[in-house]
Amino acid sequence: MSNQNLSELCSAAFNKSQFHTLARQRRVIILKLFALSTLFYFSIPFFTTFFPKFFAIQIAGAINVGLVYAILQYPVGGLIAYRYAVNMRKIDAMVEKL
Repeated sequence: MSNQNLSELCSAAFNKSQFHTLARQRRVIILKLFALSTLFYFSIPFFTTFFPKFFAIQIAGAINVGLVYAILQYPVGGLIAYRYAVNMRKIDAMVEKL
């Protein structure tokens, strides 16, 4: 495929209103997931600064709320990545139809 054909193909796709709708959907999904991950991540310093007694509550032995909350970063990050993959798979399928 020559550069001219590729350029024409890209221009045709870019001029479709569906392309802009998909780009907007993608941007909204990314921003929502970014906001969720950022809020969850920065809630640890917030809680440790303003509510240290909450994180110090013992659950069992040496395990406290702070430790459990910090370890929850991993499954929450995994869930966010999973949701991203599922949503992008849907958008990719719609892009293929363009």
